[in-house]
Amino acid sequence: MGSVVQKRTKQIAWLFLLIYCTSYVMRINFAVMLVRVCSDMALGKSDLAIVVTALTVAYGVGQIASGFIGDKIKPQYLLTGGLILAVICNVAMFFCQTVPVMTVAWAVNGLAHAMLWPPMVRMISAYVPSDDYGYTTVRASWGSSIGTILMYLICPILLSFMGWRTIILCCAGMGAIVLVIWLALSPKLFGDEHLLIKVEKVAASDGKKASALSIPRFVIFPIVFIMLGIVLQGMMRDGVTTWMPSFLLETFNLPEDMSIMATVILAVFSMISFWLVDKLYVWMRRREVACAAVVFGIATVSAAALYVLNKFTSSVVGSMLLMAVLVGCMHGVNFLLIVVVPKNFAKYGKVSTMSGILNSCTYVGAAIATSGFAALAEATNSWTPTLFVWIMICLAGVAVCAIAMPTWRKFQDR
Repeated sequence: MGSVVQKRTKQIAWLFLLIYCTSYVMRINFAVMLVRVCSDMALGKSDLAIVVTALTVAYGVGQIASGFIGDKIKPQYLLTGGLILAVICNVAMFFCQTVPVMTVAWAVNGLAHAMLWPPMVRMISAYVPSDDYGYTTVRASWGSSIGTILMYLICPILLSFMGWRTIILCCAGMGAIVLVIWLALSPKLFGDEHLLIKVEKVAASDGKKASALSIPRFVIFPIVFIMLGIVLQGMMRDGVTTWMPSFLLETFNLPEDMSIMATVILAVFSMISFWLVDKLYVWMRRREVACAAVVFGIATVSAAALYVLNKFTSSVVGSMLLMAVLVGCMHGVNFLLIVVVPKNFAKYGKVSTMSGILNSCTYVGAAIATSGFAALAEATNSWTPTLFVWIMICLAGVAVCAIAMPTWRKFQDR
């Protein structure tokens, strides 16, 4: 029986990696090509930042609703609907000609992608044995890095002989293919209701149904600070990733295509960070909030080094490596606070709900940073003040995680 479960676990893990990879392809494609879109439409960074901001805000708000719904209906239905809507929005973007219309289309796209992660977490929690939870979630999370690598490597090449609108249309085609694969495989992987019931009974303490248990009120305190930590992580992860091409272009005068392609190093480091942070998490006896504080501390050192490097000297390679470490740390924090933390609510039947609420905080931070970092860089006509702000954000991350640690540990040990 163990070998059958292991095979199912691997199939679920790699299917979700494919889906999450495709989600990222259809979600970040516009942001990846933002430098080219700015030049094509003769607009400034802050003018087009509203389109990306609309997606992140809608994605964040949609996460909450999706998380709640994901605990009430079959998560398969929610995931299918999200994929269909995302494909439609990417096709629509091909025809959008003005910033307001683009903003609306991309906001709906954000809602579509919000329908994917919470149901995936719930299905992993329900259908995958507890010992394999980390195996499955790490590989599903790799989808974001692989999707990012694909976009940053392929887009500069494609932009040399086709327009950015056509590239987005190609992304929609990829989404349609993955939708067909999902519809073909999901009945086999998630149609066994007996296995679902068996796993949920094991997850519920004392044989009670998960929905019959009440979440203790004292957990609100650490959750608030965990949410603040996730907001800060979202500011750094998505803010740095979005504006790294502009930073390299304006600071080191790299060619536009080279600036975009260079950002792939961020995604490579993020994949490495998932593995390293998972090892650190196990070494720290599975105390995810304490581990997140340590990772925020490493990010603070990296941000400080980046600030000093760019204030007193000039090194494109050094800057790229430090930014890669910085973003990699943020992916690690994301894994700890968004992927691992919700697992603690399995016995309360709130895995999807908590996943949606916590994940939404990432995109609150991302929305602030996408517009805020661009406005600060333009207002000061320099990236140096922005680099200093990054140090302060990482320090704040250490602080909020440290505050949450004692009470969260009490909740974990119940």
